[in-house]
Amino acid sequence: MIGTRAAFSGATAVLGLALVLGPRLPDPGVRLLAERLVEERAAVAERELDDLHASLVPGLEAARTAAAAVVSSADPPGVELMVAAGIVRGAEAGVPAAREALAALVAAARTVRATASNLELGVTVGELAAIADQLATAAEPADAFAERRVAATRLPATLEDALDAIDRAALDVAGALIDEARTDHATVATWETPPSTLPVWIATTDAMITGVEAILDAARLGDGAAQVRAGEAFVALADQAASADRALRIAIGEAGQELTVAPVSRLAEAFAEVEAARNAVAALTRSAGR
Repeated sequence: MIGTRAAFSGATAVLGLALVLGPRLPDPGVRLLAERLVEERAAVAERELDDLHASLVPGLEAARTAAAAVVSSADPPGVELMVAAGIVRGAEAGVPAAREALAALVAAARTVRATASNLELGVTVGELAAIADQLATAAEPADAFAERRVAATRLPATLEDALDAIDRAALDVAGALIDEARTDHATVATWETPPSTLPVWIATTDAMITGVEAILDAARLGDGAAQVRAGEAFVALADQAASADRALRIAIGEAGQELTVAPVSRLAEAFAEVEAARNAVAALTRSAGR
């Protein structure tokens, strides 16, 4: 027992001396060993950060592509958002190892340098998984949004086709096309929480559909004069139609971006933080090599 206690006390004394003298490293041999330890741990940290960076590149690209698809693609964007979520969630596995490697490097670097405060990773454990969850959660509302967006952008062309059908005396075809326009209009008009500019589009396109219906009704009755008057009334909506188009573009941009801006922005920040940590480790490695 006495021998054990003495050995323990001696080890403690040596450890205390090492802690006092360690940062000063008066022995060139000890300093060389410390520098080598820094180099070894820097190599490990660099490797872990490279792996994390490589796993984030496709995730960020997929997330940005999916976000663009929400406001532009003819296909439902939900699938792309789920794919992006899966890639980002997979990258989460590399965060703990990268953070541990950096912490080990910091501990070694502080024995031979006054500070190593820039050697840190802003991405915390679980953060990428949380971003992935946000992307996945956006998939369903993004599909619903895209359905409304497609319906809204299709409606003017449908009305134009209906007018062409009336000119060709294909009145039943025109009637079916007007019904399609009404269905698309209802899809957009039933938006639970529509963007602030959307009511302008809803009111104007409703008037346009009603105007084409009036032209069709006059054509079915064979009333040429009424058809001309209905046509003139429809043409008078041109200025309102231009305003409605602008309102729709603003609504699509605002609502579509809102669905994905938070997770995609944070993912881009996380990517930048990984790159910053890589650069800091690289700078330390270059410094140690001089």
